[in-house]
Amino acid sequence: MDRIEAVRRCAARLHTERRSKGGDPTQPYSFALQEAEARDYEVRKLAPDHPQLKGGRALLQPRAKVILHEDTGIEFLNAFLVAHEIGHDEFGGGIDVRPTMNIDPARSSDPASVGADRVVDYSNRARQEVQMDMFAREFLFPRSLAWSWHVEDNLGAGEISERLGAPYDMVAVQLFDALLLPVLEEAPDIASPPKPLNREQQIAADHDGKALLLKAGPGTGKTQTLVGRLSVLRDRDVQPESILLLTFSNKAAGEMTDRALRVWPEAAGAAWIGTFHSFGLDILRRFHDCVGLPADPRMIDTTEAIALLEDEFPRLRLKHFNELWDPTDTLRSLLSAISRAKDEVVDNIHYRKLAEQMMEAADTEEDIEAAEKCLEISAVYDLYEGLKAERGVVDFGDLVARPTMLVESDADVREKLQRLYDHVLVDEYQDVNRASVRLLKALKPNGTNLWVVGDAKQSIYRFRGASSYNIDRFETEDFLGGESLPLNVNYRSSQEICETFKGFAQTRMAAAGVGFEATAFKGANGVSPVFVGVDAKDREIDEIAFRIKQACNETTSFRDQAVICKGNARLAEIAAGLEARGIPVLFLGPLFDRPEIKQALSVLSLVVDPRAMGLACVASLRPFQLGIEDVSTCVDAIRAARNTLPLDWRQTLSGLDDISEEGEKPLSSLIEVFGEFEPTSSAWRVITTLYLDKTRLAAEFAKGARSGNANPAIALWQFQNFLRSTLPKKSGYPIRDLLDHIRRLVIVSDERDLRDLPEAAQSLDAVRIMTIHGSKGLEFKVLHLPALTSRSIPLSAKQNRGLAPPDGMIEGAPFKGCDALTSGHDEEQQCLFFVALSRAEERLILYAYSKRSKFVDDISGHVLNESPQSASAEGAVSTNGIKLEVDGIARISPSELATYEKCPRRFFFAHVLQVGGRRAESPLMRMHNAVQGVVDELTSRLNDEPSEAELAAIMDKAWMENGPADHGYAAEYRQISDELLSFFRLLRTGEKRRAPTPISLKFGEAEIVVSAHEEVDAGSGRVLRRIKTGRKTTNAVESLDAAAFQLAAEGHGEAEFVFLTGATQDRLTMSSTKLGNRKTKIAQAAIAILEGHFPPKRSDRCARCAYFFICSEPPSGTLRKKIGSGLPDSS
Repeated sequence: MDRIEAVRRCAARLHTERRSKGGDPTQPYSFALQEAEARDYEVRKLAPDHPQLKGGRALLQPRAKVILHEDTGIEFLNAFLVAHEIGHDEFGGGIDVRPTMNIDPARSSDPASVGADRVVDYSNRARQEVQMDMFAREFLFPRSLAWSWHVEDNLGAGEISERLGAPYDMVAVQLFDALLLPVLEEAPDIASPPKPLNREQQIAADHDGKALLLKAGPGTGKTQTLVGRLSVLRDRDVQPESILLLTFSNKAAGEMTDRALRVWPEAAGAAWIGTFHSFGLDILRRFHDCVGLPADPRMIDTTEAIALLEDEFPRLRLKHFNELWDPTDTLRSLLSAISRAKDEVVDNIHYRKLAEQMMEAADTEEDIEAAEKCLEISAVYDLYEGLKAERGVVDFGDLVARPTMLVESDADVREKLQRLYDHVLVDEYQDVNRASVRLLKALKPNGTNLWVVGDAKQSIYRFRGASSYNIDRFETEDFLGGESLPLNVNYRSSQEICETFKGFAQTRMAAAGVGFEATAFKGANGVSPVFVGVDAKDREIDEIAFRIKQACNETTSFRDQAVICKGNARLAEIAAGLEARGIPVLFLGPLFDRPEIKQALSVLSLVVDPRAMGLACVASLRPFQLGIEDVSTCVDAIRAARNTLPLDWRQTLSGLDDISEEGEKPLSSLIEVFGEFEPTSSAWRVITTLYLDKTRLAAEFAKGARSGNANPAIALWQFQNFLRSTLPKKSGYPIRDLLDHIRRLVIVSDERDLRDLPEAAQSLDAVRIMTIHGSKGLEFKVLHLPALTSRSIPLSAKQNRGLAPPDGMIEGAPFKGCDALTSGHDEEQQCLFFVALSRAEERLILYAYSKRSKFVDDISGHVLNESPQSASAEGAVSTNGIKLEVDGIARISPSELATYEKCPRRFFFAHVLQVGGRRAESPLMRMHNAVQGVVDELTSRLNDEPSEAELAAIMDKAWMENGPADHGYAAEYRQISDELLSFFRLLRTGEKRRAPTPISLKFGEAEIVVSAHEEVDAGSGRVLRRIKTGRKTTNAVESLDAAAFQLAAEGHGEAEFVFLTGATQDRLTMSSTKLGNRKTKIAQAAIAILEGHFPPKRSDRCARCAYFFICSEPPSGTLRKKIGSGLPDSS
């Protein structure tokens, strides 16, 4: 149990005791005064800014037994201030008595870590204030009372707010905690004494003088030894202010602070304990004037960095990175390359010099291209740094690189920090990058009193610049004269498991070095690790489920078991499969892909989307349940009304005649509930109002969680917590800005931290499902390692998609940038497998559903092969189709066929249900829309070629209607547009064209209706031409779309695709065999469409889809629909 939960438990207990003595929580100030009086405290209410408050809002004076607080004018806030100070009294406020400067009654119990927020760390004092806010809220309005009033008494958040006289936001936050988070059963254990150190650990903790690297293998008690080191420093009368303790994550920093508090309370408040990045940010704040930054520089995350570059990017006119449709992926890759440079303390000036040197030395086409790419990255790097400087902001990579450059170059700053921090301790040293090492070298040039702990075999963050190189050269170069000590006694695993990961290390891992040992403190348990091979993915899940249940029958609970593998996609399949087989699992997966979150996102979209696309998903929510036929009727009515303003759909759907009798009440309820909202409403307030006030949805999630299905409730809690802590850039309606922000987060994978479960969920008796990276530092009695196939681990270095750095940029890696990119890849794969193996305590079971990994072969001498024991396909997950009755012949265009090939679910929303919709368009997309408009105009004229003046007028009109005419760089976008059209005109010069004739291809009860943009008379016959303004993609000329086009051209001429971006002209020339295969697939797609088979096809492009937020199972019922208007579609 974490400290916050222990504090809340204590407050809830005090609340119960106070009520048993007659206290009334609906009179909060009297309630708090009674508790203060019971503690012999006098409470004095003072005017705001009273001198006795010492600049704060409240103050505990434990010796005088007085609580001072300002008069806020609101009884509940007065009570909150008093309760906050009572919390300080309960938890030892006498240690560090300072005024309470601020309070936050609606503070989250587990703040969301997304984007820039993940760097923020709390000092011990700040942690205390967080805990006391949580204490005050729990004392005045405990979660048990929140549950009772909402679930049993049917009171909404607004009604409870009025009853207490409390802020609505505080009530809503507490209700979400009470309803959606699990109730922890264990008793708190805040202050268990540290275990005594063994001989190896004590020698390390007692080390004095020169730099020490403690090589701590898995389960050897490295954290315990680090805390032991603090105890030694305490006993030597070291001043806690002289201690700098650096960790790799905020979670580790918090845990370390709590542990330090137990052995050395003064150090927990005075020592600097935090991550390298938070320490770097602290340096930038302290010495901001030395680096040209504001006193509190704002940090931007990847999504904001991309937005910063997106508008400026086209001006660079790059050759190799000339993505002019949606440059998000390209910019993400470029920013990753820049961040990797910062890991090596290579700024934009140094980067350009390295790129220029590459170009000078290049003597092959391959080398010249590599140098050109590095020069283009350099141009983006220059632009990016300039944009950040103009705004006074920093990014994640700056937080270590810039302080390092400052400390290395500024003697005054360096000497101040060296004097301040005499003792430097570092956790997880194998995960630090070169910038971090250089910062340590600047602080501790001779290594005196530098104490670090790490394990080269667990270095799994190479993408962040981590490298075993830093451990290899610790004693020989970085801190010459330093020494290393090993920790070999493993307190986690049985000897059989120790022998397994030790055997792998000695057989395969260069990082293990010579003489690696792992001795189990527990000894052998007689249970050897096991490998089970099966013949299919579903059979692997069957086997995992069987063995999980088997372990449970042998007294190992679900919570003491974990399933760990590399890929999130496979984890999601396993989690769903285990749930279908009756195994409780603890797994959120990608938050915004979950069905209950899709529903919440659709609720939000209904507030700002004139087309009300979200209705297709919201209609599955219990209070608003509509059949699919009613949804279709509503969608048709909204489309016919051509609504242009948000929430106009309410009027359109009011009194709709064609709604079924069953659908009338839910539709009326929906319209009534959304009558509460305006387009300017905040996302969090919409969700709280709908889930806590206007419906019983939150209560239903709560009841579902208590009946055994906790994941949906936890996911909803995580979502509302994200909404409350997220403030996207304000450029329009708040909800629309938020939805755009979510798309960007998902596209750049910056929402991964939202997959982490809140602390309260850790108590559930459910199997943990996680990646190998997520399992770092954890341990489980029974560990299941699935998907150990030859294709999954180790991955080939060829699958590394990063951009190669300039030659010579990465210290300790091969000189050539392309070699440096893949350097260490194999070692990282080995480390991942080693980390996975070493999480197990008592039993280790490995699985593969096809040819097993060579890593499993490496440990074959330590692993028993067992045959599958499970029954086949028990509880397999099935996907039901949509009951569809097609009116007449289904007419489908090639572009619609292409949509079905990419994602059947998208085809359903776009062309069956016809909800309309396009994703938010960037300036580049608007530019393409304008160009497409001109192309459509020109192709409609056949041989009537416009003059230059006419063409300019056509372009001007299209530009004003659809292009980014109002953009700051409209001139640059217009120039690109003119170049695209220039190629198009050149292509058409001298051609003779005729009006294209639609061609139908019959496939049963479906027709593929093909129409070209142009039909050109060529010497060899007719050419049917499709014009696309974008770039040619990998399979563009071999897709079902292209196959339909080529099939239609047979007997009439040839088929051709033109791609204006990149000036590419391609004849479609698939072989007869390939074309025959595509024809079969078209026929199969036609049958699947008619049968209502529209499953989603998950990909990394889902967040770009117009239907991303509504993509869940459609409502039930039978849909009668006409598919296709019969009009040709050449888009």
